[in-house]
Amino acid sequence: MLIVGLLLIFINPIQHAIIAHLSKQLNTADYSAEEMAKNKNADADFEFEAVQSLSIAEVLKAQTTASKMPVIGSIAVPSVDMKLPIVKGVGNASLAVGAGTMKPTQKLGQGNYALAGHYFEEKDILFGPLYRANIGDTIYLTDLTNIYEYKITTKEIIAATDVYVIDDIPNKTLLTLVTCADEGTKRLAVQAEFVEHYPFDNAPAKLSETF
Repeated sequence: MLIVGLLLIFINPIQHAIIAHLSKQLNTADYSAEEMAKNKNADADFEFEAVQSLSIAEVLKAQTTASKMPVIGSIAVPSVDMKLPIVKGVGNASLAVGAGTMKPTQKLGQGNYALAGHYFEEKDILFGPLYRANIGDTIYLTDLTNIYEYKITTKEIIAATDVYVIDDIPNKTLLTLVTCADEGTKRLAVQAEFVEHYPFDNAPAKLSETF
């Protein structure tokens, strides 16, 4: 009983530490723009409705497969010190390390680019920092070819069934970030409008240093 009790006490901190390490590892790994472009063609799971709460087993599995993750970019929200890899799809392993793409054909800087991520209450890992983000905050995304700048315009709690938030809207270029709220019964949706894009190699120094 003592061993079981100790496991219950320490399992969450261990899980959170592994997630934070993996997210940082995949953000700072020496990827090239060519590798990220190749990863866009990888097979991936887009069944967001089937996403389950993140277990320690899934986190450990992600740790063993990290080097094979189809990383296609990176997202940064400087105001809340959030930086994560963007991984193709919303499979359990992808969501254990970063932000997962929600639609198979979406492209950066076009339509409504939608990303999903897990949230742990009062933990600054994965999409947790989004709860501290404010209207007007800047979000940057990159695929190492370009840097895309977005500005947060809405932040709201929505029903889990409100999947329309990731739909494209004619004549609008958006970014939508979705994570859990109210113990998984609802969703936090953060939406941002496209501002500008910059070639990665010629972007202002402060933007390149963001990633």
